[in-house]
Amino acid sequence: MTQINWNRLGPREKQILAILRRADGELTTRDVLREVQADGDNVAYTTVSTVLDRLVEKEVVSRGEERHAGSPRYRYSFEADGYRGVLVDSIVEDVAQVLGDSGLDMLARRATETRTTASDDADPQRNHSSI
Repeated sequence: MTQINWNRLGPREKQILAILRRADGELTTRDVLREVQADGDNVAYTTVSTVLDRLVEKEVVSRGEERHAGSPRYRYSFEADGYRGVLVDSIVEDVAQVLGDSGLDMLARRATETRTTASDDADPQRNHSSI
């Protein structure tokens, strides 16, 4: 298992990693570019290609052998289970160092809100109970 420091992933790397995680299957560089641009970012094809190469080097994305119209296909391959504790510890430590106790309190509140929202989204009964 490669040791990855989540905080060492840049914003664009995190964005592209999230796009690949949400994808149903493999994506080409152009597919990823369309998603990045749909997020409102004006970015070049070469930028996306470079970021994908870096994510492959960091072993959080795999490059498929099968090629589509001459383009490699990429798949999210980061297994968070092995890193979950490391990631959470790293985030908590950074928040504590930068924002102190009030930052930790805010992080806990936001985590609870996010969990509640995710639960609401996953529960169709709860979503339609007011209809």
